[in-house]
Amino acid sequence: MYLSTDEIAKDMGLAKRTIQTYSKESFLPAKLVWLNGKTEYKIESDQYLNWKQEHFNGLKRGNQNRHTRTTKPLGKENLDPVIYEWLEWCRTGMLTGKPIKPRTVELYNYYFYLYLKTLGKNPSKPLISINNARLVIGSFPVKSFSTKLNIYSALMSFAKYLAIQGKLEEDFRDKLKELRPRRYLPAKKTSLNEKQLEKLISSIDDIEGSSNSYDKLTSKALVTTLANTGLRASELCKLTLKDVDLESRLIKVRLGKGNKDRTVGINEALYTVLIEYLKARPVNDSELFFINKIKEGFNPHALCQKITRLSKRAGVGVISPHSLRRSFVTINAAKGKPLNHLRIACGHADITTTQGYCMTSQDEVIEAMKGW
Repeated sequence: MYLSTDEIAKDMGLAKRTIQTYSKESFLPAKLVWLNGKTEYKIESDQYLNWKQEHFNGLKRGNQNRHTRTTKPLGKENLDPVIYEWLEWCRTGMLTGKPIKPRTVELYNYYFYLYLKTLGKNPSKPLISINNARLVIGSFPVKSFSTKLNIYSALMSFAKYLAIQGKLEEDFRDKLKELRPRRYLPAKKTSLNEKQLEKLISSIDDIEGSSNSYDKLTSKALVTTLANTGLRASELCKLTLKDVDLESRLIKVRLGKGNKDRTVGINEALYTVLIEYLKARPVNDSELFFINKIKEGFNPHALCQKITRLSKRAGVGVISPHSLRRSFVTINAAKGKPLNHLRIACGHADITTTQGYCMTSQDEVIEAMKGW
């Protein structure tokens, strides 16, 4: 008798995706078979029961069935399946009661493995300990605050999962809080003034060695949209064709930060660039507004890399999509646009956050004062 991943997931009280991952990584000794015109993982019932008895102990807590690995100490050689299940709990909401955003789960995954890598080949046991956390977080310089904080956040989440599973003492997270990184150096903020922004946009047409005119149009559309709307990178990447109404000159930002919707306007400069972009945009099944030359959407990481490359090539420094968001506030504030209008456009709850985005230089203030 063979069992499917659906049946195993139901029996163990886990997500089907977790069982599929176990099978794909050969942690669960399932076989890939061809059934009803598609491939599917199957495992013999006796083999499944032996595997379950060897690797998992069933626990019943309240109305939910939970499963924990046997008391075998966590080591690098047997940690991967546990990490997979932890991340699956994050995705499905089993860990915190609501699903954690995919980008956050990606960061947890990356920085937890960075934690393991930093421990070296022969780390002290147990791997998840206050001493090891202190060693890893303290090994990064003060200027690497974001790296230190991301490692700390991944450890806090993983520790919560282990505590629920009964593999870690309940007060571990309280002890770990004492190691939360503190920012000692001011955050590095970058922004462009109006002349630098014009230089960046005009330089895109002058890129040598690129025969792909669509790639240039896409780059110009991405930069112009970020600089003229103040959208976040994640918000821009999620824009669909239905979200951009060129006839009414409106962009609908759906489920931005804090899961709030907002609407921003399209000015004349942006309207012209978006019309040119849409004329060249390939026709495909994607609903995303911005797609690359291989007809795929952008993710925040790829978008950041693209903007950074363009800024270096243009000679305006190293900037990111968030730099263009600050530029939007800075340039428009200098033109006398109401700060509260900019706050609403950016989706800020507090106007002091918008004020913090203004990166007006002392030279600009001096020049302005000469005309007072």
